Amino acid sequence: MIPIPSSDDVRETLRGHLEGLIRGAAWDPAIAEAVAAAAIAYLADQRLSPPLPDDYLHLLIYRALRSLNQRDAAGRWAAAHLPGIDVPVFDPDVWPGPVPLLVWQLFASRLVRPARTVTAEGRILWTLDFRRLRKEQAGWLEITLLPGLRALLEQLAPAWDESSGAGLLGLRGLYAAGFAPTPRRRKPKGRSAYAPLDAPAIRDFCLHVLAHLQHARGWTRTPDVLYLDFPSRH
Repeated sequence: MIPIPSSDDVRETLRGHLEGLIRGAAWDPAIAEAVAAAAIAYLADQRLSPPLPDDYLHLLIYRALRSLNQRDAAGRWAAAHLPGIDVPVFDPDVWPGPVPLLVWQLFASRLVRPARTVTAEGRILWTLDFRRLRKEQAGWLEITLLPGLRALLEQLAPAWDESSGAGLLGLRGLYAAGFAPTPRRRKPKGRSAYAPLDAPAIRDFCLHVLAHLQHARGWTRTPDVLYLDFPSRH
């Protein structure tokens, strides 16, 4: 029988892997130790154990450096190891809370994308890109997508804590994914025959979840939900 690894074994495995990632960074040994310790403590708190994506561990190293006020080192680390991830989103100044693996996976898949708006407040527009969903998933919308959408919004909630709920959520690609942006009497060409809901229903669902989060998290406002694109008229 294969023995079940103890928590100490997991920590040592993580420590060895993190030290391998950090090796060559030319940091003060005390900084390297503090970074590894912070990452291991966070992973233990999240009950995560190897194997884990190196890109996710690189992000945790970046945030640990930021928390230690090693901004220059953090910037160099991001430039070298996080070229495909929008690091400023997870900068502690923008996303002060933890970054669970699920949240990182949502951003890595590009299902969720941030964009700084042109408003005077400089608020971030969080975009849900339904083009990243496979069209065959539309048929299971009410069974799987809506609960998944609820969980996704709950994971994104910390992004609106600092502004007490003032923010923007954009819905993109609904038409491309098979959900018409406006109700129609006849089924439009190109719309999935398996999509039981239309875009207004999805938007209403998002607003309902965000209203619940406003009450649960003590926000003074509910984020606005916007359509970001519309179908072609052809």
